Amino acid sequence: MSFRLRIFLLVLVVAGTAIGATAWLTLNLTSRELARAELARERHHVAIVEEIQQFGLRNGRWNGIDEVVAGQAQRTGLHIRVVNRDDVVLTDSDEVQGRSVGPVQLVPSTVDPVPQLDPGTAAAAAEIARLTAVKLGAEGAPAAFRKGNLPTVKAPALPRDLFAAKAGQFRDPALRALFQLAQYRAALVTVRCTAEELPVEPAVASGTAPYLSEQQRRASQKCLRAALDRVHGDRYWLDDSFTQLVACRTMQILDPDDNCLGQAFARAAQTTSALPVEVYFGATQQTDMGQLSRPAGFGAAALLVVAALGTAWIARRVSRPVRLLTGASLQLAAGRLDVRVPDGGQDELARLSASFNAMAEALQRSEERQRRLIADVAHEMRTPLSNLRGYLEGLADGVIEPSPELFASLHEETLLQRRILDDLQVLALAEAGDLAYAPVPLDLAELAGTTATAHRAVAAAAGIELVVDAPEPVQVEADPDRTRQVLGNLLSNAIRYTDAGGRVELRVTRDAHAAILSVRDTGVGMSAEEVARAFDRFWRADPARQRATGGSGLGLTIARRIVADQGGTLEADSTPGLGTTFTVRLPVTTPDPAATLSGVFTRRARREITGR
Repeated sequence: MSFRLRIFLLVLVVAGTAIGATAWLTLNLTSRELARAELARERHHVAIVEEIQQFGLRNGRWNGIDEVVAGQAQRTGLHIRVVNRDDVVLTDSDEVQGRSVGPVQLVPSTVDPVPQLDPGTAAAAAEIARLTAVKLGAEGAPAAFRKGNLPTVKAPALPRDLFAAKAGQFRDPALRALFQLAQYRAALVTVRCTAEELPVEPAVASGTAPYLSEQQRRASQKCLRAALDRVHGDRYWLDDSFTQLVACRTMQILDPDDNCLGQAFARAAQTTSALPVEVYFGATQQTDMGQLSRPAGFGAAALLVVAALGTAWIARRVSRPVRLLTGASLQLAAGRLDVRVPDGGQDELARLSASFNAMAEALQRSEERQRRLIADVAHEMRTPLSNLRGYLEGLADGVIEPSPELFASLHEETLLQRRILDDLQVLALAEAGDLAYAPVPLDLAELAGTTATAHRAVAAAAGIELVVDAPEPVQVEADPDRTRQVLGNLLSNAIRYTDAGGRVELRVTRDAHAAILSVRDTGVGMSAEEVARAFDRFWRADPARQRATGGSGLGLTIARRIVADQGGTLEADSTPGLGTTFTVRLPVTTPDPAATLSGVFTRRARREITGR
């Protein structure tokens, strides 16, 4: 089982246990909270609704209801929400108290904050209606009132000082009701005016007539006079309210037990009082950990134990390989390239250890190649320098006689040193990515013919047949000089390692994806081990033969780098005693018809001139 799968399963177990425990605890706490909220609602419902109603009645509006609701929620532990008839939330206790807003019950309690008609007035209206009904009989009532066609009735003049007069001075119940209604409206106007001038509570003293206390009346005589003027001056409101009250006085004859006057009073008061609202109740969004039962505590403890053990196992499983890798990395940075870490197992940490070991192995091999390169360079430079030193000392001591042949030999040694240094510089630039290229559309067939012509004389002098097989143009995007350098190196090696009477074949073809340039010789060939080292720096299949012809041992290394930089590959295939084939693959491009036709005419003209 992989380490990733183990962690996944452990996390799955912990997560599943946590989710299950959380769900159980949530359901347990939610059910307990709902039961508690329902019990609290039944206990405090009437008091809360009454307090909200009294607030609306005494203020005539809902400004400041949030403080009342917050106090009720704090006292009862309930979630309380007040919404008007347009579904606009006026206040929510959870929001006021800074908690997340939770759900509430679907069925609200309606609060209509209108004053109630004085019981004495309602009783007097019912008594008069019963006496009138007995006197006239049900059939004696005017038919117009039974149908609801009510004539407009002009309200009589009320006392100038509504709060100094007494309701008992009016014999007509409708007029007494209008007097109480005017008192309520004047009281609301007075306290609102007083609150703007003085720092007093903007609410009436009582929810029953006369609504204003003596202190409130004395607080601002100016506001009181303005309120009375406003009420007496609103004749439309007085006449409309009195029409509704008088209609009930007559219609109640049909049903003396109907509280029509009280209902008409409430409808008329709604034009002055606060609008009706709906009160919703719910549970508060808070968790009381004291409500957890003993099994819940055991479950939480077990979850913590499982999580702690799993985390400890993961930490130990991860930390040990990490510590080993950290120590090995420090040793590797200090120069101990032979350091390795245990890589047993099949999980990700084991693969990480194996990757570290592979990296350390690669670094060690790179260091060894670097040392070998330095040794090879020293060896390559030591032999010709020793020869030069010996000849120069012999000439200086007079032991060797100077001659043109000796000076030619010394000149050849210096050229060899210069060639080695030039190759090293080109290789360093190539491996650093600083070797300059100028890619252009290039016909490999034409390049092969040109390069073969330059080497044909050397091949003929060595008794070797050089053949070119390039039947059609093959277009690539490459640097002509660098590509010619690669092809020249391959041809030089093929001629160098092929005995007299042998054959070197240069072929240019293409397939669906690449242009193919191959150089095949019938020379001595190489073993599989020698083929694997063919592109190493300073390596020679036959050092004696290579030394005699002046090779540096860097040509194939440079050639492979040039081909790779141009997006291609250079590979070798050889059989001892039969010969070697080097194959270059470069990305092929779509040939330009004009360039192709030009190339055909150029080769045809060359054949006519040279006869080949």
